[in-house]
Amino acid sequence: MDNKTFPVIQLAVIFLAMFLTFGINNIAIASQPKHTVKVIFDTDLDSDVDDIGALAMLYNLHHAGEIELLGVIVTSDDPYAPVCAAALNTFYGLPELPVGFLKNQTELKHHSRYTKQIAEEFPSGIKTWEDAEDAGQLYRKLLAGNPDESVSIVTVGHLSSLQELLQSEPDVHSELNGKQLVGKKVKKWVCMGGQYPQGKEANFYRPDPASTVYCVSNWEKEVIFCGWEIGNPVITGANWLKEKLDSNHPVYRGYELYNGFAGRQSWDQIAVLQLFSQGKDLFSTIKGNCIVAPDGSNTWENTENGRHQYVVFKQGIAPETVSKYIDKLMAGEMEILKN
Repeated sequence: MDNKTFPVIQLAVIFLAMFLTFGINNIAIASQPKHTVKVIFDTDLDSDVDDIGALAMLYNLHHAGEIELLGVIVTSDDPYAPVCAAALNTFYGLPELPVGFLKNQTELKHHSRYTKQIAEEFPSGIKTWEDAEDAGQLYRKLLAGNPDESVSIVTVGHLSSLQELLQSEPDVHSELNGKQLVGKKVKKWVCMGGQYPQGKEANFYRPDPASTVYCVSNWEKEVIFCGWEIGNPVITGANWLKEKLDSNHPVYRGYELYNGFAGRQSWDQIAVLQLFSQGKDLFSTIKGNCIVAPDGSNTWENTENGRHQYVVFKQGIAPETVSKYIDKLMAGEMEILKN
């Protein structure tokens, strides 16, 4: 080996070492799992079919690794609603996903167009509403079992179960009371409710406006409100979805039983879109404070210091664009996430 060859070999060794170091680091970075949003979904799974559409999106996003669905809270007075939720969980390969039910109700009554049929036509791990976990207790268990500032709560119905969580006392799951537990474990709350900048919307005033007043007044974390007006022009669940699903699919049955695939507004699905970056890219938000009156009506105070936001369409985004996006997520066409 002459003196001219030695520096060349030294250089090659240096470059090889650099390649191995940076290459291994890049492989390690690439192999690290991406941050997954942990979600508790609180639904009034009975009166409308957009709850089923939102659940379909959540299941598909869960399997795609965009979110981790921790559990389903059913805030309804329909006794078939929690069994329907469990049947949906099972159909989507998540039979162990816990279902909570608001149990401290004086009267239960069946009034849904689809809950009884889906509960009876599809298998699930629970047979009656009594087999479901208590909503407030399940909230506490799920929050206590997850890292700090990691859980997003999505509510698409009235807020009775969320109020039960906020007013809960320390128990076997946590030494913290409800407000403390929320403050420690919850990252944000996405709420389908209200009308913006002002109005009166069903989730806020029916059947428990006092729970709305309490929750909005006592929530100290970030809240994103998806109002009636943002979901109203976004029509999904029509013929396109009918052609994509098998007739023995519970989502097919839900839309078939509800209105025969005539199309339906997408209030609840808009809330689900706020959980991941590509969905959020379709919208902008207005910052301020939501003020709820005792009758459940609401007004909006514009202020940069507010903890609340409400959702509006991003400039240039048409409702039809959002409709197509939601329909594909409901149908499980997850390649749309790669666009």
